[in-house]
Amino acid sequence: MTTQHDHTPYLDQLTDDPQSFWESRIKASRWMIVKTFCLGVLAAGLGILGQGWLEKAAPIFPFISQNYGLWQSAYLLSLVLVFLLWAAAMRQKFGLLHNSKQGLKTQRRIDQHNARIEERRRANRERHEAVRKEREEHTIYFKASGSSTNTASKKFDY
Repeated sequence: MTTQHDHTPYLDQLTDDPQSFWESRIKASRWMIVKTFCLGVLAAGLGILGQGWLEKAAPIFPFISQNYGLWQSAYLLSLVLVFLLWAAAMRQKFGLLHNSKQGLKTQRRIDQHNARIEERRRANRERHEAVRKEREEHTIYFKASGSSTNTASKKFDY
């Protein structure tokens, strides 16, 4: 089943460069909040103007003037419904922003942890390399000194 939105490019970016993914998601979340807020302000302005338009339309249209109270209640109910939808959208956008900031913070902690692990591994490799070189030098020194004497083993000498 296919969905309306294909998130595959975003997931590819998450695996390729997670830091830039979270930063772009935070930026997009902020723009979504600004756009949703502007739509809410626009809806509030139209809501105020609509009340006046409804009052002016009552004498023109007899079906509005006959049931003006019902029309006004329905209009007010629709405004409340639009406000609730707007508030839910704003809450969702702020939740997405918070989630994105948490994801970025977690990714930074993961990156720092991985850097510390890599630093430890590098230090261990250098230390092991130094020990190996020292052993090789030590072994070469004793092999060189042992091969020049050519003496028999004194293990069974009494």
